[in-house]
Amino acid sequence: MLPLTALRTFDLVARHGSFSKAARELNVTRPAVSKQIRKLEVLLGRQLVIRGRPSVTMTESGRQLASGLLQGFDLISATYQRAHEEQDGANSVRILVDCDFASSWLAKHIGGFLVENPGVAIEVVADRNGQLRRGENFSFRIFYGPAGHFNSGDLIEEELCDWVDIPLCTPDYAIEHMSDGKLLDTARFLIDRNYDPRNAWFAHSGVADPGPRVQVSKFNDTSMCLSAALSGSGITIGDSFMALEAIESGRLIAPFKLGLRSTERYVICRAARRSPSKVEARFQKWLSSEVDQYQASVESILMTQGVTVLSAR
Repeated sequence: MLPLTALRTFDLVARHGSFSKAARELNVTRPAVSKQIRKLEVLLGRQLVIRGRPSVTMTESGRQLASGLLQGFDLISATYQRAHEEQDGANSVRILVDCDFASSWLAKHIGGFLVENPGVAIEVVADRNGQLRRGENFSFRIFYGPAGHFNSGDLIEEELCDWVDIPLCTPDYAIEHMSDGKLLDTARFLIDRNYDPRNAWFAHSGVADPGPRVQVSKFNDTSMCLSAALSGSGITIGDSFMALEAIESGRLIAPFKLGLRSTERYVICRAARRSPSKVEARFQKWLSSEVDQYQASVESILMTQGVTVLSAR
């Protein structure tokens, strides 16, 4: 019996050069990865990796094994993909998407693609940002991060767009908790614990950082922060992709009239081991066009609202 778990773990360590990155991809702890590698070394009777932090180095035996496993797992993945396409047909697109992007933007726009492409089946799976779920078959993965963050031996990353981070609150909240363009001690920030651009925004805007005197409430995603801000619970730094409708309608205002262009960006990733099907290629082209149009509307609406967009780059 082949030690498949240990072999797949070693394959990911070799691809990433890191126990920690392999652990994140497998959704296990770093010690669990180390245990699988040690198990494989014992079974083979030779050292495969030279352990170090933050990266590891392959021994000659490790490099030889990694080369074979890379080809083997890619072949398995491609074979599974072909079988999946034959079963489900060529007119399907399966997408893994960051939860916030899925609920606040993609769900509102994807109907346009379905109208233009009758007979195409779309499955959208939402998950936390960066949860690539490599063991599953997806046409595309849409997440955010620094440029090149998701490029790897088995994924090709293409940029969709950046966004604008803007402090936002209700008009009434601004009246009650701001004075002379400054936040009062009674103000509260509503922050996504996974993405907090406050320091960068204050550093580039020139606005005085109120520091610890302002209260902070943390949430698990940006959508929850925006919902809390809409209820008048505080001031959040909203992603223009998610907050634009509320800004345009006046339900949320930008009290400082300053936005900061993100250093991270939304990206779409596809499998490096195969070419997209015709319907997948149509979806990617549609998505890029739709995002470009939306970005143009972002710039127009923010300009109308008197918001100046600063660059952090």
